[in-house]
Amino acid sequence: MTRKRWAVVIALAAVLSLVALAWVTTEHDRRLDRHVRQTLERYEQAFARDGARAAPAPAAPVLQVPFVPFVEKVIVHHDGRTLTAEFTGARATGPCGADYPARAVESEHAAVIVVEERPHEGGRVCSAMGYLRQVTVRLSSPLGSRTVLEVKSGMPVPVDLAE
Repeated sequence: MTRKRWAVVIALAAVLSLVALAWVTTEHDRRLDRHVRQTLERYEQAFARDGARAAPAPAAPVLQVPFVPFVEKVIVHHDGRTLTAEFTGARATGPCGADYPARAVESEHAAVIVVEERPHEGGRVCSAMGYLRQVTVRLSSPLGSRTVLEVKSGMPVPVDLAE
């Protein structure tokens, strides 16, 4: 095969790889967004039925999307709009580390903090040791009496006020 044909084959393989990666990423994002909407809808239904005592049924099934850590606790800052979520994740630096972009999705009576893991390098063997990590998100309006829900389980998360 000539050099020109090899270049075309390699370019075509690269394009197909990017298309496959975009489809997988898009499908992951669609599943996660659908789950977030269902979590908020389930809570709003429970709130309509039970008022402030609303206790949503756990998500069934619990979200099985990789790279979405379980939020263990949320701290509400003095402005009422800034929330810090605590979770166990990878270390912050190095090849076994990860970044954690986060966003808040809100409804009238609840907010969900969506944290996604972005590993620094794939395919490495790393220890299973977890590290306490935090991310901060900002709500469009103060949390007030709204409940913060954990995205994977759909259940309320313990909330503390900042000191």
